[in-house]
Amino acid sequence: MGKKSRTHASVINSLTASVAQTLSLLMSFVSRTIFIRVLGEQYLGLNGLFTNILSLLSFAELGIGAAITFSLYKPLAKHDDRQVLALMQLYRKVYHTIALIIFGSGLLMMPFLNILIKGSTDQVGNIQVAFFLFLMNSVCSYLWNYKRSIFFADQSGYINSLNLMFFQIGGQLLQICLLLVTPSYYLYLIVQIVVTIFSNLQISRSANKRYPFLMSKKKIKVPQETLNFLKKNVIGMMSAKLGGIVVLGTDNVILSSFLGLTTVALYSNYTLIMNGMTSVINQGISAVTASIGNLRAVGNLKKEKTVFYQYSLVSALIGLTVSVGMVTFFSPFINLWVGRRFVLEETTTLLIVIGFFVSQLRQANINFTNAYGLYWEQRLKSVVESVVNFVVSLVLIIVFHAGIDSVILGNLASNLLVNAWWEPVIVLKYGLKSSKREMIFYAKFYLVELLVGIGILAFDLWISSLVPASEIFVRAGLTVIIMIGSALSFDFLLTSIVAVNFPAKPIITSLLHGRFKRRN
Repeated sequence: MGKKSRTHASVINSLTASVAQTLSLLMSFVSRTIFIRVLGEQYLGLNGLFTNILSLLSFAELGIGAAITFSLYKPLAKHDDRQVLALMQLYRKVYHTIALIIFGSGLLMMPFLNILIKGSTDQVGNIQVAFFLFLMNSVCSYLWNYKRSIFFADQSGYINSLNLMFFQIGGQLLQICLLLVTPSYYLYLIVQIVVTIFSNLQISRSANKRYPFLMSKKKIKVPQETLNFLKKNVIGMMSAKLGGIVVLGTDNVILSSFLGLTTVALYSNYTLIMNGMTSVINQGISAVTASIGNLRAVGNLKKEKTVFYQYSLVSALIGLTVSVGMVTFFSPFINLWVGRRFVLEETTTLLIVIGFFVSQLRQANINFTNAYGLYWEQRLKSVVESVVNFVVSLVLIIVFHAGIDSVILGNLASNLLVNAWWEPVIVLKYGLKSSKREMIFYAKFYLVELLVGIGILAFDLWISSLVPASEIFVRAGLTVIIMIGSALSFDFLLTSIVAVNFPAKPIITSLLHGRFKRRN
């Protein structure tokens, strides 16, 4: 990368990732609209179910990708091409093995798909054929996808972002055209497979061009010390992977099994928006993960702590601002977009937004964990998280018949009861080497941002309820005003209540007074 500063790399990666994800999200809305009008909500529910099932099968990846990406930081920073090549060769071998495991597991699951769907499947054709196409798309994603990691580790994630944006938008345009000409769900899925293959081929070509040594046929072994480190982190990542899969990958499976595909379709429109916004935010903010890893490799603990609190404040501020927009405009937007029959109850919408906000408060801890490679230290946390989520969801839907709220409350319970305290302890203790006093300070900081944030959301929901949802333009204008006011209030209150000597200055206030200085 030459002498490019971490700050410059972070800005380029964050900006590119955010723009690319935003454009892809907008295109997803258009594609989803056509999909619903042409194929209907049953196919939409099936699409959501299969997406969750494939995420469950991706457990075979075991978090190896993240562990190897972390191992690339140091050799890339030191321009150790031999070590980088050895790691990439190992990456390729492992990912091809994973592709075979996922393919075999998917084939074994196919005869049992009907068990996961409540009610008749006559309206969605042959679900085995559709699932096989989903499976092939997942398998193809592992063939050349491993080369994306070198761009992330080398602070050049913008190359990957542009690649995904181009092929995703191009693929969605082609899918829309095919749906309008011939409403075939199978062709729709085949296009996705083709797009995945060409996207990965192009990223492989870009990697070979930028790093010519990757084309070397010489077999290089990874040093035993590095292998031992990888094995330890992979074991830690296995539990993290399990936690993520259970928390995010079982929602639609539970809903489909107990409530049917129509319920999955209703919920999936909200998760499309929520996950889309999460991706836009996280793509931008997490693009600095490589820079954190690079900073770690250089060694500057005091600066790392300052960056951690700055990162936490920015994540919370952006998360709350977007949450306010959701809580005030979610239902009117769904009604305008796909119709009133797809609008969920206000209490369900509020729970979705609170869950989104709480998840955003985790981002600093998640990305510092990735940058520091603290996968072994969090191995037990992820297991407990997944158990809490799954048990709470099942109890609520079976015993209390809570419907869609059951999976939302399950996610919220695992975040508040487990992640809210366990993740920061790992980062502060093993990453930032913080004292007990510093940990207490962070606990105070988190509690304040959580309570202040929920208080602002509740107040904003009450304000917005004074304007009828039918007054769409008035509600939209009010939403913008509330978002700006909430961001200013949150920024000031959080840094004022926690401490006068808070490591990070109020973001918005500092920007308005021109206090931000470029730091390399």
